[in-house]
Amino acid sequence: MEQKEYKLNMLHTTMGMGPMVDQHWAELRTAKQRGEKVAWAAGPGFILPYAMKMKCHFMAGYSSYCAGRRCGDQVIEAAESGGDLVDTCSYHKLHTGMFYAIKKGIPIKEEVVLPMPDLMISARLCPEQSHYGEALHQRFGVRVIGIDHPIPRKKEDFPKIEEFVTREHKEILIPVLEEICGKPFDYDELRRILSVLKETALIRNECWEFFKKKPTPWTLWDYGVSLAPVIYMMGKPEGVTYYQKLKAELAERAAKNIPALSPDGEKYRLMWDGWLPWAFLGRIIRKLVRYGALPICGRYPWEFFPHPEAFDPEAEDIIYDLVKQWYSGQEILWHDGPEGAVELNGKLIEEYSIDGIIFFTSKTCRLWMGQQDMMTAIERKYGVPGIIIEGDMVDSRMISDAQIDTRLQALFERIDGIRKRQPF
Repeated sequence: MEQKEYKLNMLHTTMGMGPMVDQHWAELRTAKQRGEKVAWAAGPGFILPYAMKMKCHFMAGYSSYCAGRRCGDQVIEAAESGGDLVDTCSYHKLHTGMFYAIKKGIPIKEEVVLPMPDLMISARLCPEQSHYGEALHQRFGVRVIGIDHPIPRKKEDFPKIEEFVTREHKEILIPVLEEICGKPFDYDELRRILSVLKETALIRNECWEFFKKKPTPWTLWDYGVSLAPVIYMMGKPEGVTYYQKLKAELAERAAKNIPALSPDGEKYRLMWDGWLPWAFLGRIIRKLVRYGALPICGRYPWEFFPHPEAFDPEAEDIIYDLVKQWYSGQEILWHDGPEGAVELNGKLIEEYSIDGIIFFTSKTCRLWMGQQDMMTAIERKYGVPGIIIEGDMVDSRMISDAQIDTRLQALFERIDGIRKRQPF
């Protein structure tokens, strides 16, 4: 296989994300000292505590932060010392492990320590969420509100599910927030937050368009680093400013034809299907770069408010509007099961000129169903090969360099073989 010396051209704007993220976690970490209420959350309900001026963190957001600070393994070991099983969800274990570390005096980096929450909002998107909420409540006395988020299996399911989830937020979550904070729910603040979120996500979507350019000026990993303004910098204008700067840099790169990969752009354009491996982003991108390969799209990023143009912060029923926005992302991820995902990935293959797909399956999360069947169906229907890499988002014990290297080499050899058979 031809080998060329490739170099990744780092974006300047993404380097500014670290200080913004650090500030968010520092404010959360010291919230109790200022007498502020704290919430932990998963699912669309994570926006509502912000409207009550609570400090809040999003479950997956913390997991990516903790893993990125190289603390994941240490916190996971603390969780297992307290009784969590090895194959329990890594996101779950990063939270129970934090409690056990504090309880047992296990030293943890200060910047990833979490304050005890006044409320945990558990969105039951998967079976693990129920165990997660139960563990926090029974073991540590945390107050937990469970909000069910049924996963649709066909488009006709969406209206009923959206109405059901809206009622849960109105009839269960909001009254508890009012009780904890001692004041009525602040709908005006929620609308303000959602106005900023809409503006942020609109610019974010404009940045997505640059993935379609050949060669691409940025990577899916760059976007993963840039998720914070959309998932937990609620209502902060810094998120809008960040994406404005990012868009300007991408536009400049596109105008000057500066690729994300030197010397002359990527050889292989890849789709990444599954969670992002937060603790191993650098490790995996270095393996891909050696082959001239870059991940440029996937289903996961579309989970977070993919259609902000439909967002109406002035909607009469703002909770329903928020839930619909969340489910517009769930439709992309889950609708019609694996069959619908094959259709979606087919569109992405065409729009983003995809050469191959890496299906990342986490050993501690089986929410991404049917990837083996999807891989087979996509290659038959669209002629695009794929591989499955088993690992984890955080736990280094579940990542095998040998497996990744072998399967990547096989993928690129198959792509090369397909190209040789294609007519000029």
